[in-house]
Amino acid sequence: MSNNPKKKLLLVGSASVHIQNYYNLVRDYFAEVMVVTNENIDYCPHAKVSFKLRNPFKVYKSIQEIKKIIHDFNPDIIHVHQANTYGFIASMANKRRIPMVLTTLGSDVLLLPKRGFLYRFIVNKSLKDANFITADARFMAEAIHGLIGQKDVTIANFGIDISPIPRGHKKEKILYSNRLHKDLYNIDQIISGCAAFLKENTEWSLTIGANGNNTELLKAQAKQLISEEQVSFIGFVTADINRANYLKSAIYISIPSSDGTAISLLEAMVYGAIPVVSDLPANREWIVDGVNGIIVQDGNVDAAIRKAIQLNADEVAERNARIINERGSKEANRKIFLSLYDQCQ
Repeated sequence: MSNNPKKKLLLVGSASVHIQNYYNLVRDYFAEVMVVTNENIDYCPHAKVSFKLRNPFKVYKSIQEIKKIIHDFNPDIIHVHQANTYGFIASMANKRRIPMVLTTLGSDVLLLPKRGFLYRFIVNKSLKDANFITADARFMAEAIHGLIGQKDVTIANFGIDISPIPRGHKKEKILYSNRLHKDLYNIDQIISGCAAFLKENTEWSLTIGANGNNTELLKAQAKQLISEEQVSFIGFVTADINRANYLKSAIYISIPSSDGTAISLLEAMVYGAIPVVSDLPANREWIVDGVNGIIVQDGNVDAAIRKAIQLNADEVAERNARIINERGSKEANRKIFLSLYDQCQ
């Protein structure tokens, strides 16, 4: 689709890599894009606004600030990422004047409503006021229907860039984990689950990427359970290094307690790392257990790894690359989002 030289987009969301990736996905379609977020950013024009809920007076102030931004910037479309305080405050400021697209990311519709009446009200208000809603998995659309009844939900993710796999590329005996070091992602279970396998198979190693609140605890745990030569913590890495890690790793492990479609899963799939993932509805929309990856049963990471190495790696890689090219690439998903923008009147 060609760009629209007259339209302006107001993009609202937390100052995370997700909002930056989405900005890069659609910016060429618009004459102007402005981001409203909770922190200063350096990649596009932006406004910093608090989206915290603790103080009612500050919430009112934030609503008034966004109302002024909408008035001054005069966007044709507002696109909010997450049906939480971002969706709620933006909705209250907009009052349905400007067409609004709302992208749900998982925890906002799966976990937040369970925290009590206030949070459920915030989520429902965000969803009901949106002209268009997107979710990255069908089960999330079902959760949305459970909250507000039947309303169209478009399935789309942010997609991934796909680089050619180098000729003659060889896999190494590496287990790769690169999710955040927070309780949600259960990195401690990955470490304990890999320990026995690594002790028996000394030619294998575990590479742990990213950082988080639990990093030091995880390092201490790994030191107790795994030989120093078989585990490495590499922190956050560049996209090129991350891609190189997928390419050389035989197995990718991601076992969060809750998740939507993880971009890291799509990347692992297209670069041939056999996925070992938690038993979540979003994962089952991409992985057929024992066919193109392994679903961890009863939290048994050790058993899942041993099953994964029995799969035909070449067949898994070929199948997964085809899946991602069809519905996990940036271009495929960009077309979906631009189609929604074209429908905004």
